[in-house]
Amino acid sequence: MKVVVLIDNNPGTRAELQTEHGLSIYIESGGRKILLDTGASGKFAENAAKLHVDISEVDVLILSHAHRDHTGGLAEFLKLNDRAKVFLSAHIAGTCFTSTRGGVQRDISPDFSLFKTHPERFTQVTHKVPVAPNLELICRFPHLFDRPQANRTLFANSMPDDFRHEIALLVHHPQGNIIFSSCSHHGILNTLAACGSPDTIAYIGGTHLLDSDPENQYETDAQVAAIARKTIALYPQIKLFTGHCTGTRTQKIFSEILQERFAVFYSGFQTDIFD
Repeated sequence: MKVVVLIDNNPGTRAELQTEHGLSIYIESGGRKILLDTGASGKFAENAAKLHVDISEVDVLILSHAHRDHTGGLAEFLKLNDRAKVFLSAHIAGTCFTSTRGGVQRDISPDFSLFKTHPERFTQVTHKVPVAPNLELICRFPHLFDRPQANRTLFANSMPDDFRHEIALLVHHPQGNIIFSSCSHHGILNTLAACGSPDTIAYIGGTHLLDSDPENQYETDAQVAAIARKTIALYPQIKLFTGHCTGTRTQKIFSEILQERFAVFYSGFQTDIFD
């Protein structure tokens, strides 16, 4: 299975690749070409061309949730690709999504006009659904564990966002489950619980465990360490690949605890995982 991070917050070693506060991941699995999110702008497509990824050949686009740093490149995708099905949550339509992080309320909704001008392209989902052989979308998450504290600055129609619009991608691999969760607003442990069994071998995406700052206090180091230890205790085979919306302090703590089972991705990161 091939995985290419087309754009992320973190820069890699290739200076010609752009970064932004956003995420887009290209996946090849079972003969299908999947795109998870489109970043915050059309920059994901510019990077894709430099990484020899042909956006026009993508079979399926999954929008993991409604926020603009994951849907901002949708217009560019629709220009470059006239064939892929676009999957998104049915809970996105008619909702205004905002963020108050930084002390200013900002609209972070997707471009709703695209849903009206290209209605035939979109498939809205509310429950587990297959999108390709051995690939399915997970739309419902238990709340067995605490959700990330940084969620408190995010709203849907002026109410605290419950993230019913978030979707994860579950890949049934011969060696075990592989989970893609772009932001994990439900929390990494709840997402793992929703997606599978103890034989999960990889988790790829953000954790939404942000670093605290003078204005915002999120998880303490001890709480982050507890999440990392619980993850490896429940899923002893897992390897975590993260970058977007995972603070540098969180990355350091996870790295210390998971050791060789932890890696940070970036714009241009590639792996032929488990092939």
